[in-house]
Amino acid sequence: MKLSVVIPVFNGADHLESAVGSLLAQDFTDWEAIVVDDGSTDATAEVARRLAGQDGRVRVVHQNNGGVSVARNRGLDEARGEWIAWLDADDAYVPGALSRIAAIADDNPDCQCLQFPYLETQPDGSAFPRVTPAYSLFGGHAYSGVEAFDILFARRNVGGMNWQPWRFVYRRDSLPRFRPGVIHEDMDVLPLHLAGLARVYIAKYPLYAYLPARAGAATETFTPRRVRDILDVTAHVYSTLPAAALSPEVERGFRSTLACNLFGFYLATPGFEEPDRSELLDAFVARADWLRAIDWPPRTAWLKRLMLRVPGVRATAVLVGALTHCRGLHAGRSK
Repeated sequence: MKLSVVIPVFNGADHLESAVGSLLAQDFTDWEAIVVDDGSTDATAEVARRLAGQDGRVRVVHQNNGGVSVARNRGLDEARGEWIAWLDADDAYVPGALSRIAAIADDNPDCQCLQFPYLETQPDGSAFPRVTPAYSLFGGHAYSGVEAFDILFARRNVGGMNWQPWRFVYRRDSLPRFRPGVIHEDMDVLPLHLAGLARVYIAKYPLYAYLPARAGAATETFTPRRVRDILDVTAHVYSTLPAAALSPEVERGFRSTLACNLFGFYLATPGFEEPDRSELLDAFVARADWLRAIDWPPRTAWLKRLMLRVPGVRATAVLVGALTHCRGLHAGRSK
């Protein structure tokens, strides 16, 4: 079997059929779908069993609710394909995507991973390509894992926060594993895992259709638990970063991306209010090195130095949060 598509789902009965339907509509047929029902309490199990009964390529695995990391790992364990991909239960693959994935895999036998941009779809059916310079400038070619890491996650005005699991396809011998109980399992594992691979292909065109305001397996509201989780994950990634043995320039760029991820998304997201916002600011006060990691444009770098020395970390954090909400001081853009 060429391709396994893992679909982790929790209470996704309203969307699961559409997601699986995007696979059934593909012109490439050598695939299987593994639906991992993560202890859903709605009609997800019933919908999944019906879909499996209609097409033998769809398999269903039920488990007690363990979170998206456990569900993703379970899907990897169950997959039988040469290549493994993810599909979230409220998203879809664009027409012809699986054929393109298979062709890229065949044309690049030395590659262990494929990474791609996406379409952002809206409930009214409109779609907008999210093709950052990382893909428009460098897409369509294979790179070493470190080079791909630099392009996707570290370069100013090129890289960014391109680490969602559904943007990756892995050869079976190169699969990542997720830490159980971690909400932000993508940032926690996937960038540094990619840096350790020998060869990675970056695709140029969107293969995936993403629906914002998700209701899938990974969805959680902005709660104190989520705040603590993103802080814990950021600290974990920073602590493991030296072992990747990246060049100083690449490491600095990635540290900036991580810091901007906190500011640009969590501090500036509408509805993300007290006391969670204060908890994040307190974390930056305690870890001023995170704030200093943000790679400000050269012409404004003096302002960051001045702000850190005079008003201090908290005032600078508030300012940077407001600025990243407007546009972003680093190329990273959270989805």
